[in-house]
Amino acid sequence: MSNNNTTAVSMGAPVDNLKNVKQGHSFLGCLCDMRRAVIMLDTLGFILSIIGLVAVLIYDKYGTEEDKKLLMLENYDFGALIAIYSAVIIAHLSGIIGSLTFTICPILITIGMNITYAVLSGLDKNWVSLGVYIFLLYPHVVLCNELARGIMTKENYRSQERQSCCCV
Repeated sequence: MSNNNTTAVSMGAPVDNLKNVKQGHSFLGCLCDMRRAVIMLDTLGFILSIIGLVAVLIYDKYGTEEDKKLLMLENYDFGALIAIYSAVIIAHLSGIIGSLTFTICPILITIGMNITYAVLSGLDKNWVSLGVYIFLLYPHVVLCNELARGIMTKENYRSQERQSCCCV
């Protein structure tokens, strides 16, 4: 009689297969991954900047002095406003492109813009604006950190890092 009592023993798995758990941060702890947060926030900033640019163009052409005073357009040169809005639009667009392509450098442009506005808000003692820009810095900086450390990559995003509370 032969005793064929064999027990299967696991020899372990490659280290790459053990990393199937989300390692990246979630925006505000639960909403979505940082890539989606940056895409959504920069898309919102892009749209609002386009609206602001159009408003400046319309009010400069058709607005009354009271309208310009309401929007504080009399304090700034028209060309400077166009340049500022254009730079902000480009910065938000670069954040979107950097997030979509998993590239750090374009996101750094958006980080630079947010830091600039945060510093200017602090110098102007506009604490609400300062808080908003610091809040906007949070997902951008964390995403850059995750991309630099290899936590979020094109290869593991769909299988491991993607998270969303309301989007597919």
